[in-house]
Amino acid sequence: MRFQAELSPRDAAVLQSLMGELEVEGNAVLMSNLLALASWAVSERRRGRRIAAVSDQGPVRELVMPLLERVAPGLDLPRVEIDWTREELENLASLMVAEPAEPTEKLVRLLDGR
Repeated sequence: MRFQAELSPRDAAVLQSLMGELEVEGNAVLMSNLLALASWAVSERRRGRRIAAVSDQGPVRELVMPLLERVAPGLDLPRVEIDWTREELENLASLMVAEPAEPTEKLVRLLDGR
């Protein structure tokens, strides 16, 4: 099968970088391996398993991709319940309808990188 794709310059650069890093010569070899990886990820997610990177030095990092979530059984999205008091709800409501506050000088400096 012949496969042709038009990539953005950024994606093309990522593709070239991956080929160099993995020492792959040829798009077909890289595509075959990427398909194997994607097929495995879809299969694991379809079984309800989560995909994660595990390190002895740090926390587990879970891979979350909307595309993979399409095959996840039950699609268990994270949920948080908050027991709001009446006063908290009224405060939140007033904040939601109020005019946006002007950013503080400190916030502006942080956003500007100063």
